[in-house]
Amino acid sequence: MIIVGAGPAGLKCAETLGNSSLRVLLLEKNAEIGPKVCAGGLTGKDLAFLDLPDELIEFRYNQIKLHVNGLSTTIKTGNDFAFTIDRRELGQWQLQKLKQFSNIEVRTNARVFEILNDAVVVDEQPIGYSFLVGADGSNSFVKRFLGFPPRNRGIGIQYIIPTERYRDFEFFFRPKYFAAWYAWIFPHRRYVSIGCGAFRDVIAPADLKRNFQRWLSDRHIDIRNGRYESFPMDSGYEGIRFGNIYLAGDAAGLLSSFTGEGIYQALVSGEEVAKMILNPDFEPVKIPEVLETKQKHDRLIQMMIDAGNARSLIFSVGALLFKIPRFAKKAIEAFG
Repeated sequence: MIIVGAGPAGLKCAETLGNSSLRVLLLEKNAEIGPKVCAGGLTGKDLAFLDLPDELIEFRYNQIKLHVNGLSTTIKTGNDFAFTIDRRELGQWQLQKLKQFSNIEVRTNARVFEILNDAVVVDEQPIGYSFLVGADGSNSFVKRFLGFPPRNRGIGIQYIIPTERYRDFEFFFRPKYFAAWYAWIFPHRRYVSIGCGAFRDVIAPADLKRNFQRWLSDRHIDIRNGRYESFPMDSGYEGIRFGNIYLAGDAAGLLSSFTGEGIYQALVSGEEVAKMILNPDFEPVKIPEVLETKQKHDRLIQMMIDAGNARSLIFSVGALLFKIPRFAKKAIEAFG
């Protein structure tokens, strides 16, 4: 069996297949497993699922700061619910867990150039498969082979800035700049991710970049030493199983259109896809829960898109409501 993509979904899928009767080949196009253009935020669901060692978690938060135009509020609870992690360290930790299994081979610098009905072509070499899993992100090659062009409605852009100046976990809602989405500040040990996202059918990528630069200037954020990155976000769900071919994580369009979260969905789908392959009678449990939450998030974000000029008012009312504990709790549950 072949897994294309060694992100959280592909690595979790391979781990679940460890010590099975299948020969597993995990292909990663990059030279190193782990690094990915990502803000590096985790939720409590991610930690509960992964059981990460404490040393991998960079910062823990029991509060997040929300800024709506000129209004700021803090959502706080007694328990930590937001976390940051370095994606390289997460990937390397997942990779290390695979080394105990003799039936798993991992290849890096292995870009898939062609997919056939019974083989993938890597470096001009066809490799046959009985099962194929596309865990290759929002621009999934496997998804395109299945006849589903990625619906990259979303785009995220960020600067990775080497600084210890920022230590708060923050979201900024400025409809003037980001329409129905937001900007963020996610602190890490040696750097900070400061970025934003939006939907292509609401804001063109070039306009989003200009708006982001204006917002950075408004906040007096120094980006001179920062590394600019951009990434697509595909939240168009098409399905999981297509005969002997499966999709997982961002490739399956499981990304939340509301929060931008995708790691938990990747882990859950990677594991349950593997269980479906091992046992044809296995009925996924967590994937339906993910899809139910995703549908709620899709409705919420569509409501905000349709709200047009009323977005500022809606966000402002929300920020005021979050000062009330029971509404703050609901916001945290929606966040993850």
